[in-house]
Amino acid sequence: MVGEGTVLKGRWKLTRKIGQGAFGEIYSGCDLNTQDPVAVKLERWDNKKAVLKMEVAVLKKLQHSPFACRYVHCGHFENHNYLVMELLGDNLSELRRRRPNGRFSLWTTVRLGIQMVQAVKAIHELGYLHRDVKPSNFAMGLAPGRREQCVMIDFGLTRKFRLPSGQIRPARDIAGFRGTARYASINSHLSKELSRRDDLWSVLYVLIEFLTGQLPWRKLKDKEEIGLLKIHFNSAELVRDLPPTYLSFMQHLQALDYLDCPDYDYLVQLLDQDGKVIETEAYDDGTGNVRFDGSR
Repeated sequence: MVGEGTVLKGRWKLTRKIGQGAFGEIYSGCDLNTQDPVAVKLERWDNKKAVLKMEVAVLKKLQHSPFACRYVHCGHFENHNYLVMELLGDNLSELRRRRPNGRFSLWTTVRLGIQMVQAVKAIHELGYLHRDVKPSNFAMGLAPGRREQCVMIDFGLTRKFRLPSGQIRPARDIAGFRGTARYASINSHLSKELSRRDDLWSVLYVLIEFLTGQLPWRKLKDKEEIGLLKIHFNSAELVRDLPPTYLSFMQHLQALDYLDCPDYDYLVQLLDQDGKVIETEAYDDGTGNVRFDGSR
């Protein structure tokens, strides 16, 4: 039986279970050859919701990006597929919940938002949509030089949006819901084919939650009810009490059609405008590195 204490292929020892879901289990572990800490994701061969093959494929292609988790190894052990990767710190959902009132400062939201947009841009440039952008799918690095790096994780719902020819896939009439209801775009609730704009709608919802500590549909559990509220909610109200850059961010997304490529650099510039205004509010850890709220 695979579990805590198991050594995969004589090298990667599983030390503690740190996550579990429909996909399988995640363990913190140790590379016995180098003594480096690692994370190991396990998935049973007979899992009908198997996603690890897609995750490995996308992660390997993203290794050039600082916004991706470092890939170490993958393989098979007993009745499991496994993926060994860089061990990361707390995810952004955990960090936010530990903050007073469940909010990040504007400074921290700006810094995280810029990195999230850049991470989404990186996966889109490879021809993939993430389709499950949410705070728990971004984590902070642990390795030296990575502690202020926001890293995108979990590519189990990714989908190629480009054909081998480079053309955008034709939209399906009914694509089904994909994502997490709280952060999914309205298009996902309507079962429409998702596009690059939809990952960025999820980023916007995340940033609003970072700044305000909540979204209007936070108490709803039913996916359909959440979708109806998003559809009928006055979108301008979502950002009414936020800096005007967030309205501009939203208006850019509203102007995009299925085939359109978002202007990622413009969105980064919008967020950076707020960063420059509040630059003096950032605090320092004594080494010249700006620390985010909740960082340890």
